[in-house]
Amino acid sequence: MVKKMSKFEGLTVSPSQVELWNPELPVSGQGFRCQRGEFVTYWKQGRIAREVRSHLCRCWILRYQESLVGYFTLLADKLTVQSPWLETEQVQYRTFPAIKIGLLATDKRVKGAGSCLVEWAIEYIVQTLSPVVGVRFLTVDALYDPDTGYDSSGFYQKLGFRLVNPDESLPPLHGYRTMYFDLKPLIDSWFSMIGARDEVEGSEPS
Repeated sequence: MVKKMSKFEGLTVSPSQVELWNPELPVSGQGFRCQRGEFVTYWKQGRIAREVRSHLCRCWILRYQESLVGYFTLLADKLTVQSPWLETEQVQYRTFPAIKIGLLATDKRVKGAGSCLVEWAIEYIVQTLSPVVGVRFLTVDALYDPDTGYDSSGFYQKLGFRLVNPDESLPPLHGYRTMYFDLKPLIDSWFSMIGARDEVEGSEPS
């Protein structure tokens, strides 16, 4: 018996393929196979579209031809902690500006799609948002499902995220564990790079 090939067989993805979603894009959720079925339902039943139209979030996608490979949403957030985190920077605040990954869903047949989307999101915030608005952290509520053993925190930890409360009792009260990624090193590096570039361009003879 000949094994039927997946439509995504051998597909590789990169951040350059990420697109801002809008209703005009010909992309279908038909056949979308995410490990979390509710994320498939959110797309097919129009939840994402409604939230985008209401300006509650923005959504970006990966697609192959007209098939959905993955999507994620970003929205404004704030990170509140129990004690001042930035005392070494002479900052006494306990609440910090952040951007949140609201939903992240990928087809389980496409290896690396989730990492690709998160890496793109980080680059976008650093290069596009941080020059125009104060933002220090990227946050996410990593799902934890004790009934199935599903725990997405490990995925985010591999990408550099840390748990806001690593001593939190499990299972968590709300079904997720809040995590954060400190954007400052990347933002500092980006500002340094574009500053150096501007100096070079400014020194060129007219």
